[in-house]
Amino acid sequence: MPKKMLINALHPEESRVAIVDENGRLVDLDIEIAGSEQMRGNIYKGVVLRVEPGLQAAFIDIGLKKPAFIQMGELHPDNWQWRDDVTAEQRKRRPRIQDVLRRGQELIVQIEKDERDMKGSAVTTYISLPGRYMVLMPGSDSSGISRKVEGEGERKKMKELAARMNFREGVGYIIRTEAMGRDLEELQYDLDQLLAKYDEIVAKGAKIKAPAIIYKEYAVVIRTIRDYFSADIDEVLVDSKEVCKEAKAFFKETMPKFEKRVKMHQEKRPIFSRYQLEEQIDGIYEKKVPLKSGGSLVIEPTEALVSVDVNSGKSTGERNVEDTAFRTNLEAVEEAARQLRLRDLGGLIVLDLIDMREMKHIKEVEKLLKDSLKSDKARVTVGRISQFGMLEMSRQRIKQTLEQGSVLDCPHCSGRGKVKGVENMAISFLRKVHAAAAKGTAAEVRGELPLEVAYYLLNRKKRELAQIENDYDIEVTIKGKPSFLMNQLELLVIKREKPAQAEVKAEVKAEVKVEAEVEVEVEVEVEAKGEEPKQLEQIFETAADDGRPKKKRKSRKKTDPVEEEVSSTAEISFMEDTAEPESIAVVEGETVEVAAEEPKKRTKYLSSDGRRCIHFPL
Repeated sequence: MPKKMLINALHPEESRVAIVDENGRLVDLDIEIAGSEQMRGNIYKGVVLRVEPGLQAAFIDIGLKKPAFIQMGELHPDNWQWRDDVTAEQRKRRPRIQDVLRRGQELIVQIEKDERDMKGSAVTTYISLPGRYMVLMPGSDSSGISRKVEGEGERKKMKELAARMNFREGVGYIIRTEAMGRDLEELQYDLDQLLAKYDEIVAKGAKIKAPAIIYKEYAVVIRTIRDYFSADIDEVLVDSKEVCKEAKAFFKETMPKFEKRVKMHQEKRPIFSRYQLEEQIDGIYEKKVPLKSGGSLVIEPTEALVSVDVNSGKSTGERNVEDTAFRTNLEAVEEAARQLRLRDLGGLIVLDLIDMREMKHIKEVEKLLKDSLKSDKARVTVGRISQFGMLEMSRQRIKQTLEQGSVLDCPHCSGRGKVKGVENMAISFLRKVHAAAAKGTAAEVRGELPLEVAYYLLNRKKRELAQIENDYDIEVTIKGKPSFLMNQLELLVIKREKPAQAEVKAEVKAEVKVEAEVEVEVEVEVEAKGEEPKQLEQIFETAADDGRPKKKRKSRKKTDPVEEEVSSTAEISFMEDTAEPESIAVVEGETVEVAAEEPKKRTKYLSSDGRRCIHFPL
């Protein structure tokens, strides 16, 4: 069937290439966005950052944000550097990566898998250079023909052509499907171009300083023409003059006889709108894909695998349940193969088909799926339908998925696809406030929430908020923010001031107020009946020589427990007088006069019975 290749490259931010069949149905699609170009196929000169013996792998700096990852199996023997302590006998065995690779070693590597999520690029030292009709593999001794060439006659003819070609020693090759029907001259020309390109890579790699890029793969337009153009594509339409010139130059260099098929799109109507492709492309981003019979596919990519669920829906046109399931599954596997190709979903894929009981129906569905996957450029391995109606398959990732470069996580749900309801979010806020109040350290709780949640709390949960305020003696403030998205909440807890901090502040104020005064503390201990003290111990405390008062300092003397007793009936009076100070001692309600002392002295009197009284200067 004749097909068309449509190239939309009017906008520098995004280039799109689509292949449609004669009915206008989208067959293949490749989109490249500026800033997220495909790196698979690029060749770099890198430096080994670290070797991981536990993984039998190493991390290499190739100049990208994340270090690249290489496994021991991807390390070519030409790059082995044996350690000096490894014996000759051990070198005959399969080496460990720590024996042949060391930190700081430089390697020329090629990216096999692009960066994805939190993972860096996967690289290899086995270089492969794709051409129009073959893939060159320097450093390899393997050769073969594409598995997609199934006819024995065609395979035999291509082997005969390969035997007549001039290959270098130590260079492997794979002849591609597009080589079918080509003569020896075309194949040899393609081989010579690839060999010249490899020589340039080696020469540049020897001069350049690591880490750096040595060879960059073609952009999406030329890459798609090289890999997907075939003789059944009767027209290549381009809407950009510059890209049209590039495409014609590539055709002239590699496929001169097809150069006239490249044409400029002349209509005013956009090229993709002209062939009704915009609606089909928008459908690729949808999770649910409708089927003609009334059923549907639900495609859910996850971290571990891609699940494809088949639903019968309104498909009820058959005689019984078995026939309905069979017809729906046939339509589903064909559409699933197309969707996997368009979305470029790779890794482990599980199809949940409608249960079928007859074995002939199961085998027919499996056969149709394999036939539908033959046109896929990626390597695909298909399993069998299990007793639970599950079919497992794996698909090679050959480029980034459409979603990786063109969509962003939803700011409302952070990519989860769901947000909390207003009631759920309000209750969650109440619980947070209650938990903060129950700690006993909060004086005020302030919350900023979306308007809908704030209205709900102030109208429906006003009683609960008041109860929390009364129970814990706090203040709760709620503020609605129009700019807040659902699931967005800010909670500010203001703590109470500690009592110790309040006392310190009061003491500081008191000291400032009486900074020019000298405090005198006198401890007096006398007999209870007003007798003269038998023992007298004087301790002097003088001010600084410069006239500044010295800070109050209390000294405690260790005494017997009897001496520590203080009468509970002691009465203490404070008096202010500008006259010469007198001293009064109080003991159990009795007053004893003692001689006045200098203000700078502190006197302690010890009584005979061990009791004490305190002397306060007036």
